[in-house]
Order: sequence, then structure tokens, then C-alpha cells
Amino acid sequence: MKTEQISKWIADFKHSWETQDAGQFVSLFTENCEYRDTPFMEPVLGPEFRAFWEALAKRQQENHIDFQICGQPSPNRVIATWQATTRAAAAVPGTWEHREGNGVVLLTFDDSGRCSDFFEWQHWHVIGTPLDRRAFTWKAS
Repeated sequence: MKTEQISKWIADFKHSWETQDAGQFVSLFTENCEYRDTPFMEPVLGPEFRAFWEALAKRQQENHIDFQICGQPSPNRVIATWQATTRAAAAVPGTWEHREGNGVVLLTFDDSGRCSDFFEWQHWHVIGTPLDRRAFTWKAS
């Protein structure tokens, strides 16, 4: 894929997430695409994308995301990083929290320019709370 095609795909993905447009989201992917938003979670399969996106929209508001293309290891694969903010449903039912996220995504495209594999590593943090602590220490006590 050419840089312009990649930039357009990313802009369309950004728009679909920020506006929670399930139709636009589905149009970006092949029917057999696997969407893995973390390495250790079962993938969402292409036929489930609309329901997945609509369910996600009920748990998020005020979405904003920015991408940076980091590389293109082959003509149909792209590595990008992203930073985002959202107001998301919290663990306590009926409450919301502002979160910031950061991630890396590996995108694979078919010849038509649709994503055929979406593999992501992401982490979210509640804005205004302390950073996560490590479960171990290397410092002398």
C-alpha cells in the first residue's frame, strides 16, 4: 500500500472510533479479519465487527485518538503507534472515568486496501490516578 492509502485508512479508523460509526468501522476490514486488541484476548472475528463496535460505543464517550505511522515492514503491513483519551464505563455500574491510552498496532492489508489482520498491544490508565506499580522491586529495602 502507498503512504496516501495508509494515511486515509488510519484517518477513517480514527473517524470511526471518535464518532463511534459502526458502518464505517466495518467497511475498513475484510470479512475474515481477526481483530486482536491485546495479545492474550480472544480475537473478534469479521462477522462480529458491527456488534462489537456497537457494544464498545455503549461503554465509551468523548473519544479522541492520534496515530503515528512507524514503519512498513512489507508492502501490505504497517506498524503504527497511537495515543488516545476516552470517557469509559468504570467498574462501578453507572459511573464513568476519563482514561488515557497508548498502543502499538500491526496492520495487514489485502489488495483492496482493507485490513485483513489487526493486532494491537494497548494499555489504558485512569487520568489523575497514580501510575501502576510493579509487582516486584529491585531496590534494596
